[in-house]
Amino acid sequence: MVKKHAATKEVIEFCGWNFLLELVESTKSEFHQGLVATLFETGGRISEVLSLTKRNFDFNAHPELIIVRKMPILKRFQKVGERKDGKWITVKVKEFRTFPILKREPLVPYMTKWVKLCPYNKLFPITRVTAYLIVKRLGKKLGVEIYPHWFRAQRACQLAEEYGFDVYSLREFFGWRSRKTDIAERYASLGWRGLARRMGVQA
Repeated sequence: MVKKHAATKEVIEFCGWNFLLELVESTKSEFHQGLVATLFETGGRISEVLSLTKRNFDFNAHPELIIVRKMPILKRFQKVGERKDGKWITVKVKEFRTFPILKREPLVPYMTKWVKLCPYNKLFPITRVTAYLIVKRLGKKLGVEIYPHWFRAQRACQLAEEYGFDVYSLREFFGWRSRKTDIAERYASLGWRGLARRMGVQA
């Protein structure tokens, strides 16, 4: 079970599907349910989740999987030079990640329902502040303090605990990059099919 003040940066273990389901079912709003489910299932930063559209979701590529295609990675910068004071000049780099989600995971029906029902161009046409407030209020109903990034940390814990994702698999799923990128990793990339095999699905 989740302890109070679960919003701390240190996440020791996965909170469990029962708690996540309780959180989703604490509201009757399909929009709010979809937001919570999508935050967890994609493991995206709030700004990345808020940029998603229906076109990012491929429900037909595999009978057991949803493939999220070209989800933006928004916190990516590249050094392009050095200033006179010794500080680096950086520019924002537009990158994307493609990864699988198992259709049988308990939160998937809530995410899928909203993706299919959504009447908007973007799935969640709200501000970051509004998203924070929605999540905070839902957590408060269950007596815990959570925030959008908590779902990202919980997803990482779940992937490691339940599917045995190693460090490299987690980096591939979340689009994390090491401080020094090894060029060999580009050729050893698992892709969504490799990640699906780690989830126990032959793709």
